[in-house]
Amino acid sequence: MSGKKKLPNGIVPDDGTYLGAKKGKALREAKIREQFDLAWKSQKTLLRNSLVKLYKDKASLGLQWSTMLDWDDSLLPSPRRIKRGLNALNITVKDAVEAFTNDYWLNKDKNRYQDHINLKKTYLRFYKRIPDWNVTPTKEVLNKVAREYPKSVNRNKCCTALKKLAPYCGLLDYDPQEFRLRKNQIEVKAKPKRDLTEQEIEEWYNKFPQWQGKKGNPSHWELWQWWYGMQATYGFRNHEVLNIYNLDCQYIDDKGKVYEPFIDPAANPRGIIYTRGKGVKRAAFLPQPIKWLEQFSLRKIPKEYYNFVNEIQNLTEYKKEKAKDSKGNSYRVFLYDHKYPFTAYNLRHAYNVKSHGLGIPVSLIAKNLGHTIQQNTTTYLESQGVKSCLDALDAWEKRQQNKADNDLSLESQIDLLRQENEQLKAIIQQLLESLKANN
Repeated sequence: MSGKKKLPNGIVPDDGTYLGAKKGKALREAKIREQFDLAWKSQKTLLRNSLVKLYKDKASLGLQWSTMLDWDDSLLPSPRRIKRGLNALNITVKDAVEAFTNDYWLNKDKNRYQDHINLKKTYLRFYKRIPDWNVTPTKEVLNKVAREYPKSVNRNKCCTALKKLAPYCGLLDYDPQEFRLRKNQIEVKAKPKRDLTEQEIEEWYNKFPQWQGKKGNPSHWELWQWWYGMQATYGFRNHEVLNIYNLDCQYIDDKGKVYEPFIDPAANPRGIIYTRGKGVKRAAFLPQPIKWLEQFSLRKIPKEYYNFVNEIQNLTEYKKEKAKDSKGNSYRVFLYDHKYPFTAYNLRHAYNVKSHGLGIPVSLIAKNLGHTIQQNTTTYLESQGVKSCLDALDAWEKRQQNKADNDLSLESQIDLLRQENEQLKAIIQQLLESLKANN
């Protein structure tokens, strides 16, 4: 190694061995650090008497300075520090979004459809509200999006998405906290979900055969009717109806648990279904009411369902999930076009409300629906009106009272048996004494 000729930059080239390559790399890194420290020291000396200073951290280099102006050009009571990355001085919004997207895919799978949907719905839909992607990204540009976004529950999601983009714009200290909303500040609210009775669900289930479509363009109402029945009975999300593993065959999960075919009432009388929703597999074991299994003919799978499964069988996973999403949209459009007074997701909500009203433990309801306990109770309590909550409370109190009455009734019966027992003992004692006297 010592006999090798040095390069003009003073770095010893490696000799082709592992140790030589490692030593060469260390020498090169040391040389770069030395050059950087010299440049850093000289530039800080130049800016020593300036309001603008250089800074460095683990992620980037940049400038920092103080200002007395707020985002709306009003004066601040005290100066505020601003940091701007040097790597972002000549970039546009388009460049920043592209850099963010590239980093997003480092930890995601491009072959997974849900990751594409997450990118669009969680981030890109908010970035598209920036009117011109060819401008330099500044705090004012991002603030305008956050400030003008409607005062809905999505305002805070927009702020979070902008904060994620900010480092790629060189705005390392950006935080749109002032535009976030508290619950009492939300003005655009979703309509409260309707309470659906079993009778109403059954009435609309029976209306499907009315819409058979036109010749050459059938409506596939049999598939939509079965889909509707599955959602009403199990509280499924749309895509979960298309992700059933034990529909017509036995399925063994990762833990070795066996799930018998759903279509076989003898092997699977309870109608337990193993499905997948939001990337998580689970067993749905609480059909409510269980009579709908027969009433809605849920074990008779429509031919159209099998046709669709066969069509997508040889597609890639990405195209499969995209086709399922499209099928779910067709189902939602069908309900909308035929003026159903509630949405498909309302059936899942109705299932949740009904299960709480029946007094089923929250842990079981949450597990059956693929929620955490906190998600389930929060969603249930926030989306329900006062009347629904009071109805559920009344039902619970009645069950507790019936239980108390039953306990009291049982206690009374025990007391009565005790009295009868004492009376029998007394009669037997009298008989024994009379027998002794006669003898």
